[in-house]
Amino acid sequence: MSTTLTPRGVDTESPTRGATGVATATAQRAPQHTLRPVPTERTTRILLVEDEPLTAEVFARALTRDGHVVEVARDGLQALRNLRLKAPSLIVLDISLPTISGADVVREVRLAGHDKLPIVIVSGSERWQTNLTDADLEPFLWLAKPIKPRTLVAIVRELTDQLGPGPGPAID
Repeated sequence: MSTTLTPRGVDTESPTRGATGVATATAQRAPQHTLRPVPTERTTRILLVEDEPLTAEVFARALTRDGHVVEVARDGLQALRNLRLKAPSLIVLDISLPTISGADVVREVRLAGHDKLPIVIVSGSERWQTNLTDADLEPFLWLAKPIKPRTLVAIVRELTDQLGPGPGPAID
């Protein structure tokens, strides 16, 4: 399930309908709340790829409050699907993901020609464990977990101020 936090609130894919016609939640979905980011001139689209629901929600909330539109993907396959639809301005990526690893997501992004798309890796893994080269990663930042949401927001703010607003092209 894909979740997007926008200035208007939360958009999700269609939930399943129960016998009563009432939407039912899946066990994997983290609690969803309407978030209203602080309006800024630097609003950018961020793809947050994190399989741990609480971490994803906390990071998404913090980034949304800072004025960013945040798309959340829970695994590598979902991240690649989202990237094919509309590339973000920046990716915040966990390396240890189900289905397709974060390292493979990085390789796919770079192979698709998006060598300037910034990637902020937030992971408990060490860089050397991924077999990613400097060419695969550039431009990037590697942040070790645990990381405070306000630290992530400050780093993303600094990067987006350098980049300017606006998403990149979709991945073919």
